[in-house]
Amino acid sequence: MAKPSDNPTNALINRNFIIRVLENPKENPIKNTKLTSANKLSGFINDEQLKIKLFNKILNGGKDKYTFLIRRRLKIDFQSK
Repeated sequence: MAKPSDNPTNALINRNFIIRVLENPKENPIKNTKLTSANKLSGFINDEQLKIKLFNKILNGGKDKYTFLIRRRLKIDFQSK
């Protein structure tokens, strides 16, 4: 049984978005794509302020899809469900 989230922001993002992370997008884009959760995104983004900025943008934006390129080594796609 899944444990309820103690972070309501992460729970809201996980409920409404699918998160795909692509490491090294210039190499093989199919092989390096991973599905992740809002909580596990911290493993890819070390800067907590940047993660909060991304979450605020997708929650307050109103679009169906967001793509962020971070330092040319990481591509993050948020697709609404």
